[in-house]
Amino acid sequence: MITSKINIKCSKLLADAYISALNPEKDFKTERASYTLKKSLTGVKIEIKATDSTAFRSVTNSITSVLALVDKNEKRI
Repeated sequence: MITSKINIKCSKLLADAYISALNPEKDFKTERASYTLKKSLTGVKIEIKATDSTAFRSVTNSITSVLALVDKNEKRI
């Protein structure tokens, strides 16, 4: 089992944007990978769990792609 915890320190407004963008896929779970999403006092916490490196990479890439979209549009938030 591969696990990773990602802590994103950001403003409340940006944390809300990240959560909103990631929520539709939050319930994404397969036999090989899943992730949980939590808002914290300082930003957002994401925990990824995967059974193998390929599944881990896939979930991580999906999450970072969504985060990058939010970052590109941060000025509009």
